Amino acid sequence: MNVRTAQSLFHPQSVAIVGASRDPQKWGFTFLLNVAKGGYAGRVYPVNPREKEILGFKTYSTVAQIPEPVDQVILVVPPSDILRVLHDCGKNGARVGVVITAGFGEINQEGKKIEREMVGLARSLGMRLVGPNCQGIVSTFPAHLYAHMPPQFPAAGPLGMVSQSGNLATSIVELANSKFLGFSRIISSGNEADLQTLDFLEYLAEDSQTEVILSYLEGIKDGPRFIRTVGRVSSQKPLLMVKAGRSAAGIRAASSHTGALTGYDELFDGLCQQTGIIRSETIEEMMDVAAALLTQPLPKGRKVGILTLGGGWGVLAADSCARAGLVLPGLSREMAKKLDHILPPWWNRMNPIDMVAGYRKGDLIQSLELLLQSKPLDGVLMLGLGWRAVRGGFLRAAAQNFSPNEMEAAGRDWIEEEGKIFADMQELGRKYRKPVLLASDMIHLVPGYEESLRSRRVAAYPSLHRAVKAYLGLVRRYESLQGSFKE
Repeated sequence: MNVRTAQSLFHPQSVAIVGASRDPQKWGFTFLLNVAKGGYAGRVYPVNPREKEILGFKTYSTVAQIPEPVDQVILVVPPSDILRVLHDCGKNGARVGVVITAGFGEINQEGKKIEREMVGLARSLGMRLVGPNCQGIVSTFPAHLYAHMPPQFPAAGPLGMVSQSGNLATSIVELANSKFLGFSRIISSGNEADLQTLDFLEYLAEDSQTEVILSYLEGIKDGPRFIRTVGRVSSQKPLLMVKAGRSAAGIRAASSHTGALTGYDELFDGLCQQTGIIRSETIEEMMDVAAALLTQPLPKGRKVGILTLGGGWGVLAADSCARAGLVLPGLSREMAKKLDHILPPWWNRMNPIDMVAGYRKGDLIQSLELLLQSKPLDGVLMLGLGWRAVRGGFLRAAAQNFSPNEMEAAGRDWIEEEGKIFADMQELGRKYRKPVLLASDMIHLVPGYEESLRSRRVAAYPSLHRAVKAYLGLVRRYESLQGSFKE
């Protein structure tokens, strides 16, 4: 993608919407409304021959009548009209077209033929195309451009995303919102008749506003170029990917969705290992890994210590880590001796370390610091934080009827203590430059949790399985940078 195309897509000075409508139930209305509500500061040109004004914007009968060359044209017109509209774009001198409409190559061979004609015409006019069958473009900084279907206006942030599926892009944005993570660019690439995922990945790798790249992919059109490009991209920034087509049913669905040829799943797994792509099974897993990458230092190996507030969590964690290929080293005599001075006599003397629920003030943080100081360990999983806040809240609520002064004070003390543990834990991870990932279904109740999410200081997950997968993502990133990516 050349500089002119990138500027027109992500930093446009003007946007035209062909097929703009007054009808709130039509996409032509939705795109115009979202561009306006998103705060786009450039010039907006609705195109509709039957209207003089829509949402306060003067309309034009054709793109050719717009009084300046338009950077970006959003095309919300039927496939039968697309060639005619592109001719008008050529008369205007428009630079980039984003074809929203479906009904092209994902339908049949005739649709593929129209796609080829469309791309050939656009190239002859000096234009590049996104789509067709796509959801649009978001570029938060500095354009504030939300030229896409859903009523979503994610904040500017470190995530860049290219997705062949529009509705999955919508879901990924919602997942990011739940972690208070924003986006630099969002590209719904659709059928990729012209510009492809690889073009957008190359741009995101160089984009100063993007720190982690997310991708949902349904097919690869040029294998050698794919290997060259993603290898280069992943050497610059973490590249997280969900690829469809793991099963025969998925392959058929991808073909009918975007017309993609998905290829063999085993080969793609090998390609990920070769190029440093961090592949996820689900978009939830991909977002969990992204949150860890944005908040935690990378572990320098697969050896992990587990600190748990309940024995059952520790047993399940050991199993989950083993399945993921993570290693739980035993505790040295020296480490066990140091922990003997902190923990009650009946602690389990092994990794995972069970805090046996009744730990005293300071025990948890001291134990965590010992694990982080341990050279054999590359990072820590902490399980169960949040239950003291739950118990403290229960005591404070019950204090209305029983021993109000004592119960209120005890409840408040437990809540404040857990908040301090949470804050200290984050600082320790940074001090020793090792990741500390939390797993607890009650973590959201810990004081300071939301503030830590907003400031990108914590990686916390509502389940053990998700925390382990996120930790493995950190390991994979480290190994890819070392040239030793493996399974």
